[in-house]
Amino acid sequence: MITIVIPALNEEVTVGICVKKAIEAMRNLNVDGEVIVADNGSTDKTEEVALRAGARVIKTEEKGYGAAYRHSIPHALGEFIIVGDADDSYNFEEIGPFIEKLNEGYELVMGNRFKGKIEKGAMPLLHHYIGTPILTGIMNLFFKVGIGDTNCGMRGFTKSAFEKMKLKTSGMEFATEMVIKASAVGLKICEIPCNLYRDKRDHPPHLNTWKDGWRYLRFMLLFAPYWTYLVPGLTLMSIGILGMITLFVRDCTAPQLLGNIIKPKYFSLLLLPLLVGSQIVSFGVIAHSLSYTKHYNNINKKVSNLLKKFKLEKGLLASLLLLCTGGLIFIYLIASNYWGVGPIIGNAVRNDMSVIATALIVFGTQIFYTSFLLSINILKVI
Repeated sequence: MITIVIPALNEEVTVGICVKKAIEAMRNLNVDGEVIVADNGSTDKTEEVALRAGARVIKTEEKGYGAAYRHSIPHALGEFIIVGDADDSYNFEEIGPFIEKLNEGYELVMGNRFKGKIEKGAMPLLHHYIGTPILTGIMNLFFKVGIGDTNCGMRGFTKSAFEKMKLKTSGMEFATEMVIKASAVGLKICEIPCNLYRDKRDHPPHLNTWKDGWRYLRFMLLFAPYWTYLVPGLTLMSIGILGMITLFVRDCTAPQLLGNIIKPKYFSLLLLPLLVGSQIVSFGVIAHSLSYTKHYNNINKKVSNLLKKFKLEKGLLASLLLLCTGGLIFIYLIASNYWGVGPIIGNAVRNDMSVIATALIVFGTQIFYTSFLLSINILKVI
């Protein structure tokens, strides 16, 4: 059995057209089915028109595109779910290929408007050439989903797949969340051409280009701690570490290259990317350990596997080694400066070593407290 779900908010002009096309399509395909209109708080005749056209109307109190779907799909009687907008921009008479792919065993069938026909004026140029391609590119970079049009509003999926995805968002980012979580839980996904037509509403679209575009991007950033935290954090740390090594070697072998007055300033500046990067990495490791990511272990498996091997004692041992090393360097510098212990070293090398000692102590402190925070989450002690 097929259930076609159509979210609607003040769509009295077009919702009846969509319902009739959906019913006619199922009749032509000779499949049993129903149409659900998820009324998201309409103040016009949307409900009346939908009922008259033959749909079952479910009112959703929580506002939002995603909320309309989340609260209505559980009421679906069909195992196959087809969704699409109520503005007649997607032709429900063209659902045949979606049903074919679902019958072949695919659990999520995505439409791709760029592989189909986009009617003139159906998609704003900003969405067509910038917004959707960029968001789709970021999604494929972050999550390796292999989808060419992440924002297509027409798609099909099984009801069991919907339950596996555990979708939570209420706004337009629901479309992005579905694709990411479908990939994360290992659903069988495919993509087919989908046509887009000019909508026939008598009011502006509900989609807000900048606000909803940010919501799409925000969800991806929140759900990808590897890219949001670890990549920039490790990059900054690498800049700091490599810069320090380069300057320290030159200080020891050829201090005249930059001079003792200018050189320490450059070396100290490298503390900024090093310490900022290490703090970002610390946040990233904590974000990875949060409980919601454990439902979706297909994302960043390497990091997830490392976290599984984590033990508080290992973190504390690493912290102790860093703290002791930094402390010993400071003791050596004090002893060599005031008591003449050890070989004579120049001012530039002395300054370099003090910066290195500071960095080691900060690292050790970060690892110490990060380890305890990770343990609280992993061991579920509170």
